[in-house]
Amino acid sequence: AGEYHIMTVSYSIDVSRSSLITFIHLQCRWRGSIWKSVLMECLLFCLAFISLSVLYNYYLTETTKKLWDDIAALFDSKMDYIPLTFMLGFFVTIIVNRWNEIFNNVGWIDPCALVMSTYLRGSDEKSRMLRRNCIRYIVLTQVLVFRDISMQVRKRFPSLDTIVATGIMTEEEKSEYDQCTLKTVYPKYFLPIQWVFNILYEARSSGKIAADLQLNEIMKCVLDFRKGLAQLCNFDWVPIPLVYPQVVFLAVRSYFFLALIARQSVLIDGSPPNPYHPVFPLVPFFMTALQFIFYVGWMKVAESLMNPLGEDDDDFECNFLIDRNLQLGLTIVDETYNNLPPQKKDAFWSEKFVEPLYSTDTANKPMCPQIGSAAQYEPNVDEILMVPHESNEPEMELDGDEERLLSRLPRVVSVISVNRDQNGGSRMSLNSRKGTKKGLLGSLTKKLSRDSRVSRPSRLGMRGGESLTSLSTPTVEYAGSSFDLLDEGDHDHLHTPCTPSNVPSPRRTSPAPPSDLPPVLPPLMSVPEEDEEVQRTRTSIDLRNWKAEAMKNESKNTSDTKM
Repeated sequence: AGEYHIMTVSYSIDVSRSSLITFIHLQCRWRGSIWKSVLMECLLFCLAFISLSVLYNYYLTETTKKLWDDIAALFDSKMDYIPLTFMLGFFVTIIVNRWNEIFNNVGWIDPCALVMSTYLRGSDEKSRMLRRNCIRYIVLTQVLVFRDISMQVRKRFPSLDTIVATGIMTEEEKSEYDQCTLKTVYPKYFLPIQWVFNILYEARSSGKIAADLQLNEIMKCVLDFRKGLAQLCNFDWVPIPLVYPQVVFLAVRSYFFLALIARQSVLIDGSPPNPYHPVFPLVPFFMTALQFIFYVGWMKVAESLMNPLGEDDDDFECNFLIDRNLQLGLTIVDETYNNLPPQKKDAFWSEKFVEPLYSTDTANKPMCPQIGSAAQYEPNVDEILMVPHESNEPEMELDGDEERLLSRLPRVVSVISVNRDQNGGSRMSLNSRKGTKKGLLGSLTKKLSRDSRVSRPSRLGMRGGESLTSLSTPTVEYAGSSFDLLDEGDHDHLHTPCTPSNVPSPRRTSPAPPSDLPPVLPPLMSVPEEDEEVQRTRTSIDLRNWKAEAMKNESKNTSDTKM
């Protein structure tokens, strides 16, 4: 019999802090280490390399050395024909993913035991027996599966009699198991799970399980446990195709077999070093030995992870998992069943803020709370101007469906005050500022009146043959109120009904545009909040009609002047 030892190598405590000492401790570990994995093969490789080196340096003639150098240089230049890094990297990735899937399906009894302890009620002997037998049958299923896929469990339970001897199965249950006649190639893993379902149905019929929903929850947990074990059987039944590990392992060992020949000669730019030194032949030896440790160690990772249910140092502790599931499951459904401590007010009952205590070693260590990376941003201005987004879409042409296109005008413009009380910042209203209109309102004017297409007229009704309606003063929401964006002198003509013939020209602080351009509306015409499609369509219609009226009036004035 083989010698049993702890398989899983735990080193988490050694890497709790990153430092040079941690690195040294990690490299000095032996069990499960790279040194233990590659020691024998590395010694054989070094022995073969040294033997060929002695043959090359002391037993070959100059002519033979010259031929060896040419062959070695040719081999060394073509070594990259073997894509070792690509093959190993891809292969190890597949193996690690497979290893992770196997670990996630090994089976933990905790969910089944907790749900069963909650829903299968009763403190009498019959109820206790039902709960305990359910847990034991679930663990028995795990034992039967592990016996067939794990060598360490098979050595522990070589026959069903050994399972009976451990108490996981009774003689009567073994007889029932043996009486189930199937072909030997078909395992009978389903039988203990079926016993569990029969017990659950009996408990539901007798009222020990209060509702069908609770029965369904217990059965779901049991089926999830069984599904994980079935996944392990599938992984064991269909491994990675044999050709893949064969080609990878062959490529690695072929590479270093060729390196025995290619790394013997010492050539610098195609010629022996001059003057020659005895240290020169050691350089290719040490570099090749390091390369061997890295690549072969990388390959050993894949070899050890291909079957994590085996007997390697890093394989799963299957026997421990069986013992743990049995003891923990029985404890949950029996010893701690319906066990509840006295309910009292917690220590933070009257505290406004919950502040747990720390040990003296950890109380002064700073913490990094979970705060968004942009949460500390503060704007550099006292007020933020909120304006509609400027669309880059081309101006829409009317196609007769006015109602479909009446939602394209922007919503009301707002100015939001930034609260800077804690920083001593200013919260002065815009109305009380002098000389700020040029900056703030100028920015607003620049955004909303860049051309005649962006100028926003009021709702110019086009229904029932109406041509134009009045233009009202644009306003900006600010802290629950509004203020005018134009000077008081501009209010008179904006609050009166206007037609294209009596609309006064806007004030200009820059040279007038060429006479051939149509006049433009005053900037920042207020608009009611509407659907964007309605607003955009209304803008296009109103601007087109207004421009036509303006050009007509301008032509009429020009003809009157000439007359």
